[in-house]
Amino acid sequence: MRNPLRALHPRRLRGVRLLLVVTAAVVAAMVGGTTLIGAEFRGLVMGLVLAAGLIAGWFAVTGFRPLWTAAAGLIGFLLVVSVMVETGPSILQLRGGPVEARVTSVREAGSAEDRYHHALTTAAWRPVEGELTTGEPGYRVGDPVTVVEDPNGLADPMLPSQLTEHRQSWLALIVLYLVTAVLCLLAGRPRETATP
Repeated sequence: MRNPLRALHPRRLRGVRLLLVVTAAVVAAMVGGTTLIGAEFRGLVMGLVLAAGLIAGWFAVTGFRPLWTAAAGLIGFLLVVSVMVETGPSILQLRGGPVEARVTSVREAGSAEDRYHHALTTAAWRPVEGELTTGEPGYRVGDPVTVVEDPNGLADPMLPSQLTEHRQSWLALIVLYLVTAVLCLLAGRPRETATP
């Protein structure tokens, strides 16, 4: 008779090691997607996170099933990149509020999608945490602009029209994490050995 507790044996749960590596990379990507790290350095942070995850994953997956491991790694990579991009918009969707602001400075840096970085202040001259980034030079110093702001300053402000592009992104991230967790557990399943 088979022992029903055999499924809880540590060898059967070794996929959790791979899930822990992915989870650590996701947490680092969350931090990278906030205002704690400047927009110009997010690409560097992403590269370091993925390199560290690849090195840690190399040691964590010895003896794992190659096909499931490759699938978990691919979906895990997509998850980490998505978390980095969607953390700010998700924070604004869950806790942000509209604010009437004014542009105090504009600088150019980054790619075509976020080339223009705008520093903002409210009507009461309180600085808005982070920078509004746009791909087009639509605002000059002194221009009024309505943005969605996080009260704790963890997310860069965004235009309401920019935020609608990321509608309910946090829900998609949860689903993607759960898919990654299942793939990690499948990758860690030991191969069945034939019993005589």
